[in-house]
Amino acid sequence: MKFCLEFLVILCSLTTVVTSCPTCVSDEICNNITNNCDCNPSTYSETVQIPPPELTCNNNMVLRIPRCQMERNGYDSSSLHLNTPSCRLSSYYANVSYLGILWHIGTGECGNTKVENSTHITYYNNLYISPKTSPFITKNNVTFTFSCSIPLNSGTGLNFPVKAITGNDVISVSGVPGSISTTMAIYTDQSFSNIVTTSTTLVVEQNIYVSVLMQTLDNYNIKVVNLYTSASSNRSADPKYYLLQNGCPNLSLGAYLFTTIWNGQFTEARFQFKAFKLASSDVFYLYADYTICNSSCIQNCNSRSADINAQTYSSTVGVRLQFTSNSASSSFGCFSMKWALSSLLLPLILMMIM
Repeated sequence: MKFCLEFLVILCSLTTVVTSCPTCVSDEICNNITNNCDCNPSTYSETVQIPPPELTCNNNMVLRIPRCQMERNGYDSSSLHLNTPSCRLSSYYANVSYLGILWHIGTGECGNTKVENSTHITYYNNLYISPKTSPFITKNNVTFTFSCSIPLNSGTGLNFPVKAITGNDVISVSGVPGSISTTMAIYTDQSFSNIVTTSTTLVVEQNIYVSVLMQTLDNYNIKVVNLYTSASSNRSADPKYYLLQNGCPNLSLGAYLFTTIWNGQFTEARFQFKAFKLASSDVFYLYADYTICNSSCIQNCNSRSADINAQTYSSTVGVRLQFTSNSASSSFGCFSMKWALSSLLLPLILMMIM
């Protein structure tokens, strides 16, 4: 009888976990009715001006704006679009909730316009934002104009610094002439500007940002099916430690350790993870099994049916990384995947023993 009661307690506790909110970012709060993360109205104060968008120019143009701060100022987060109305911003999460979009540098992409002088080509676009609908309209429509400039002799290919740590692959796509180049690169900042080079020191618990980028190809996007680490330079060797499997994050890790930023909707997939070391080595290899898909191929991870059947992928790209322990951190700073999984299971085991 005692065992049955304890078993029911465990089932109830597990049910509570399943139906609870996902991990919310710093400017969100859990809505216990919908079990979703909503903007926390106490995080920001309403200001006269809307928060300015942030623009990154590298191999693509990336635009983002804080979603909750914008909504606090009375603007509709579903209204944001570029010159081409179908190029709309979508939600993604870093330290706060953002709306963002990635698109190609080039004439006509999302309505880009080009201006050329003797040294540079500059591509311009506009971001259009509308206020929330209400009986009393107190805000005007807002338009931001922005641009990216590139030297005339640089081209718009996959260009990286000489000492950058990158993994490279070439893939053939049915119906597309020639081959498509794919590159994995690692960054240390959420704007994907500071690329990891051979002289970069990576420390356990540091935030690491992963980019898997394909060459520009109209109407095609890249999707990472599996993202995993291994101590071996042979990607087929076991054991493997999955961050992403069958298109969805490893649920045992949680958003604190791993987050999908973009995957399947652009020519670049982006991820964030908390740096760690494998218990057996300071060096590990990060691999991405990926596929090229025609149009969007965003994975629905709300239904975990994707975990049951392995998804197919076209090729694999990877990089070799080395991490050091931060001497200022606690004794648990240098953790392994095995430790992370064990820590999650320990409370349940203790409940069953008691």
